Amino acid sequence: MPSWIYFSRKEMECKGTGECDMNEGFMSKLIKVREKYNKPMIITSGFRHPAHNMVVGGARNSPHTQGRAADIHVVGKDAYRLIRIAIEAGMTGIGVSQRGQHEKRFIHLDDMDNSGEHPRPWVWSYK
Repeated sequence: MPSWIYFSRKEMECKGTGECDMNEGFMSKLIKVREKYNKPMIITSGFRHPAHNMVVGGARNSPHTQGRAADIHVVGKDAYRLIRIAIEAGMTGIGVSQRGQHEKRFIHLDDMDNSGEHPRPWVWSYK
């Protein structure tokens, strides 16, 4: 079982299947983000089994299905600070959801390589 300081297997596992196949390189970067951020980070989505990813409306070939993404509940100035730290730590995909109810806001972080399907570096916003 993996040992990630600051993050438990339970919070990183697929909410639909309980599987947890997080990429160790991604987790190392996420740990660096957490250390620099110096505050707890609430993970709302980590690994997603491809079937569960479809159920929740995730992107085809989402970085979540490869264990290379996490969504973090964060708002306001903390969101801005988290984005800056994440870029410095080598995250290449930043998704911003900062509208609507505060409890549903999040920042998506991933470290996918540049490709036709995943152009990187990339920042996007959710509807």
